[in-house]
Amino acid sequence: MADHNQLTQALKDARLTEAAQLDAVLNLRDAKALRLEVLRTTVLPTLADHPEARRLFDLNVQPGAQPRLWLDLISSVVMEPDPRTYRLVQDHDGARDTVFETSKLEQMAEFTTRYLAHRMVAHDRTATRNAGAVGGKADGYSLAALVYVWVTGCAFGVLGLLAIAISLGKLHF
Repeated sequence: MADHNQLTQALKDARLTEAAQLDAVLNLRDAKALRLEVLRTTVLPTLADHPEARRLFDLNVQPGAQPRLWLDLISSVVMEPDPRTYRLVQDHDGARDTVFETSKLEQMAEFTTRYLAHRMVAHDRTATRNAGAVGGKADGYSLAALVYVWVTGCAFGVLGLLAIAISLGKLHF
């Protein structure tokens, strides 16, 4: 009976310890999400006066095991390697690059604002390049080249059908 009580007490202690660890993990996750939310509310007013920036960047905090402040499709801020350090990361080609890291909210907010400005310039450059390709000479085939390929394909098709008809004995010369 004493062994049963010891096991019962050990199970109770183990459950309490696990509950305390779970609470600590949840509190840590909540602290990370709150810090990211503070960063978001610090940076958001800088986007308010720029409709293009509001269109390009959404600035949403994604909760979960690893809370993340998404800036755009490839850039986000996470709290790594500890819950007090902001890390701006960029995901591409299956890799993640650290762009900037600091423990100071003001530094991260300033860097994030500059980073978003650079992303806007890159977006404008890409849009201008794409608009030039659409408005100017396209990097495709000319109409003459397409007609030539079509006529050549038809001619080879007719010759192929004639060769098949001759080989099957349907056409005699």
